[in-house]
Order: sequence, then structure tokens, then C-alpha cells
Amino acid sequence: MTTALALKAAVGHGNGLLTRLLEALPPEVAAQLLSQAVLRSVEVGETIIERGVRSEDVGYVLDGMLAMVQTLDDDKKHIVGLLVPTDIYGRLFDGPSNYRIEALSAARILSFPRRVFEQVLLDNPDAERLFLVHLLDEVDAAREWLMLISGRKAVNRLASFLTILARRSKYKRTGRPAPVQVPLTRKDMALYLGARPETLSRAFRVLERKGILRIVDPYHFEILDEEALIEASGDDLTIESDDKAGTQR
Repeated sequence: MTTALALKAAVGHGNGLLTRLLEALPPEVAAQLLSQAVLRSVEVGETIIERGVRSEDVGYVLDGMLAMVQTLDDDKKHIVGLLVPTDIYGRLFDGPSNYRIEALSAARILSFPRRVFEQVLLDNPDAERLFLVHLLDEVDAAREWLMLISGRKAVNRLASFLTILARRSKYKRTGRPAPVQVPLTRKDMALYLGARPETLSRAFRVLERKGILRIVDPYHFEILDEEALIEASGDDLTIESDDKAGTQR
């Protein structure tokens, strides 16, 4: 068990939902909630919540990246969502998880007893309202993402994906290149973005040639021009290839 002050300092490095919830609570309630929290380190590949299991904890990602994974009837693993710093996971007021949550990279998470977290929300309407608004925002974001990957070229999807990760992985604009870690294989990232691995590799090269990013290695990138990356999420960039447009997903 870590002290409440240390946990509050760790949580306060971002502007995520948990930070806003703590600010909405009376100080003594916030301190009591943090006193129930456990700081946990997880290794790459470690399963945090199994599919079909009702977790007794609610988790908050401090650093690293987690994946929401579905295994379909063909026994193939599909990543259906990513959890990055300031994300909360765990089904409150509900049943078992619909997917497995596992670590894509080494990560630190803050775990709260689910029943304690639920009771705090029930007893504090302002905090409960914040949580409900957050859930609505997540639904809207999911709809926008589905629209994005269904109608745009791979380079636009990649630019949007990297923009989201860059914004959520760093807490201040420093004016320096923004490092982004994507602990996904090209195959998994291509599945997530609705593209082919070779098309995705070409998309990375296009962004690098434009001076928008630098490829450090297959899992690490530097965003050199964030404004240009945002523009690249539109329809102005294309991938030069011999593929027909209909084969580029």
C-alpha cells in the first residue's frame, strides 16, 4: 500500500478522469479513496483481467499501454482497443468483462476496490456525473473512430492514430520532438487500423518523407511536426504505390 500523498502526486501528472474525479470529491473522501488504492507494476504480456470474469478492481493507467483483446471463434487474437495513461478500465455497476485486458508494454496501474469506487460515485453526485459524461465521450469517440477507419486511406488513419497517442502520451507541449511508443507489431497495428501491413509500412514512410515523423525503430517514433500530423489525418496525403485504390484499406 502506497501513501495517499504519493498516489495523489502520481495521479496528478495528467488531466485524466481520475484527476477530475478526485477534484470533484470532498478532500476527506478523496483521501479515503486514495487510501484504498494499490500501485501495481505489470510486465509485457501479463493478463490483468480475463474475458468473462467480473473484476473486483477498477484500474487507472499511470504509464505504459494495455490492450483490450478479443479471441474469436477462429482462435485468432484481435486488439479491439488500447488503454494509455489516464485511461480507466473495469466495468462499474455491471457484469463480467467482454474482453481480456493485457499489457502491451511494461506498465504501472493504480487499482481500486470496485465496490469502494462504486459507493463513492453513488454518494457523490458531482463525481458520478463526471463519470457518466466520460462514458458518453467514450461512446462518441468510438463512433468517430469507426467512421474514420471505414472511409479514409491508411495514411490518414495512421496519422489520426499517432496524433491521439502523441496527445495522450505527453502532458505538456515542449516544442521538441514528441516521442511515441507503439508496442504493437505491424500486423496487429494493421488489423487495428483496418489496413494491410505492407500498406501501413508505406504510410509510415510517407509521413517520414514529409518530415512529419522520424522512425526510431519499429516500435518508437518521434513526431517532428504535430500540426502537419493533424493535417495528414485529412485527405490531402496519398500513398504512392502500384496498388489499385480498391485494395488499399
